[in-house]
Amino acid sequence: MAHYVLTFGDPAGHVLDIEISLTHPAAEQKLAMPSWIPGSYLMREFARHVIELTAEQDGQVVAAGKIDKSTWSLRANPDLPLRVRYRVYAWDRSVRGCQFDSSRGFINPAACLLQDVSSPDGSCVLDVHAPAFAGGEQWRCATTMAPVAVSERGFGRYHAASYDELIDHPLECANFDEFSFVAGGVAHRFVVTGRHRGDLQRLQTDAQKICQGHCDLFGGPPPFPSYLFQLHVVDDGYGGLEHRSSTALIMPRNDLPAAGDSTISEGYRELLGLISHEYFHAWNVKKIRPAAFVGQHGYDTTQEAYTRLLWLFEGFTSYYDDLMLKRVGLVTDADYLKLIGRRLTQLLRSPGRQRQSVADASFDAWIKYYRADENAVNSQFSYYLRGSFVAMALDLMQRAAGEDAPTLDDLMHALWREFGQTGRGVPENPEAFFSQWAQRDLGPFFQQYVNGTEDPDWATLFASFGIVYRTRPAATAADRGGRDESDIATNARTLGMQIGDGGALPVLKHVLAGSSAWRAGLSAGDTLIAIDGLRAGSATLGKHLARFGKGDRLEMMYFRHDELRSATIEIPEPPLDTAWLEAKSDDPLCTARRDRWLGSATAP
Repeated sequence: MAHYVLTFGDPAGHVLDIEISLTHPAAEQKLAMPSWIPGSYLMREFARHVIELTAEQDGQVVAAGKIDKSTWSLRANPDLPLRVRYRVYAWDRSVRGCQFDSSRGFINPAACLLQDVSSPDGSCVLDVHAPAFAGGEQWRCATTMAPVAVSERGFGRYHAASYDELIDHPLECANFDEFSFVAGGVAHRFVVTGRHRGDLQRLQTDAQKICQGHCDLFGGPPPFPSYLFQLHVVDDGYGGLEHRSSTALIMPRNDLPAAGDSTISEGYRELLGLISHEYFHAWNVKKIRPAAFVGQHGYDTTQEAYTRLLWLFEGFTSYYDDLMLKRVGLVTDADYLKLIGRRLTQLLRSPGRQRQSVADASFDAWIKYYRADENAVNSQFSYYLRGSFVAMALDLMQRAAGEDAPTLDDLMHALWREFGQTGRGVPENPEAFFSQWAQRDLGPFFQQYVNGTEDPDWATLFASFGIVYRTRPAATAADRGGRDESDIATNARTLGMQIGDGGALPVLKHVLAGSSAWRAGLSAGDTLIAIDGLRAGSATLGKHLARFGKGDRLEMMYFRHDELRSATIEIPEPPLDTAWLEAKSDDPLCTARRDRWLGSATAP
């Protein structure tokens, strides 16, 4: 058994003091720090944050040396207890690492606790010491790790049956706000860290609806004895990471609902969608998992776990996150169609969707998705977004086949029974399983939309639900789609340029392949100086371009690094890359079909 002790040592230096003790070490004892955290598919090399590792037995120093980037080897006496002390630099504000200062201590065990490689299946004990610095006496500790002996504030001893279980229970330590509710018959706790003036009573009501909706979708008791939301509110940030019975979230504080405001702002809707997304993961990816994630000792966090199925686990989750908001009554039909229109607009504006399949995007997540460069828009695509549209296309196709046809809800039930409840991993090619569920051959569907790069015929799919699918040019450079616009003007997007944020002069962030800017030789990183002899300021660029029309030619001056260049660009026909949807049908069959889709989930 590995016994860990975590102490909040130096808040000013953001340093955690950690100790691991092994009663019966191996003669050649190995300890390793994970290189990635489950749920985030990038090698983050957490060992780089380790400082001053020392070891001793019976008061004698034991030499400890690294044998690779994340593993230490120690020659120990198996008959004597081994104690290893080390420090960890903890200043990562994201949901994937550790953050510690005088106001908060957020602990992802995967980012700071060494694994006993010599005994990977051994149980673990974690002692979390209450902070001793001024102000720390107000802190509490929130986690779903199994308590052994903890104080009312939550500090003390916890237990995990294995290291795999240990690293799946983050700890939020601070003077936080909190509320609780019941969904699916189990207790849910919600803690909010950071200064805010949000209406937590409303958040409690809305979060409970979302959680109950997902519990109703899968039926039966949820796959955890309790659940914890750990929300950290900041000035500007967004993200979430799922765990087996909790989730860590980060959002702008001003996206919390304001007291007395009954509307749903765009920011609050995004927060609710994030809550819905990460909660759905408790079933889809934490229990229903790809075979590549089902190892003898749990996740192998020392090397990449390749799978071509992230479109199923992240994409399907992205489909259900906002759909559940509609089903539980938090957004209207029109609001939901606007969201779909915006997502379709993202799809249409990315040439990379024609070059990378969603299966390939899943496999290459380790080297591409989290390392997107200036050419990513032309060469790759998000398995989150495209996977959500694979799910939607499949759901609409099945629902249009008749009331008795199995829906995507039924597929999730089947996946839960076959894989989630049995612990078996979903095979890398699930086409046969999907075809059996759909009661039809889905080979062509997989070939076109999963392993291929084709787009579904959205107009036909939506028409069966009384929804009109339309595309148009962007009205402004900031136009995200999702609604009708009558005034169309030439803008940077028309030329295929995406401008970076900030700065007095526009700097190109992306140049779309095949666009006018691409043909003129412009590249990401170029700084625009003048258009048609006039200064191209960030504030005036759009107004200048709005005075040109299709076929006009203009001279553009720009800097590439420190070299002044010029290019002649012809204004093209504005691309139809902006989507919007409208429910518009008097056909009762289409209306009924749409109501079933957007109404309540189909229970198993």
